Amino acid sequence: MNLMQAKDIKDDPNMRDVVYNGKYIYIKEVNDDTQKATIFYVNEDEPKEFEVDLTELTEED
Repeated sequence: MNLMQAKDIKDDPNMRDVVYNGKYIYIKEVNDDTQKATIFYVNEDEPKEFEVDLTELTEED
């Protein structure tokens, strides 16, 4: 995923299907300088935030 796509998804009021390591995630923040996103898995009881490279994220159609 590229920077603009990640920002568009983060700012979209509708939930979009984004996958990291085979699991659906929510993008909380996107860092322009580091090209990383702060994310968390959507289907966990106590989601933990962590940072990943944008290139590791995929949007499903």
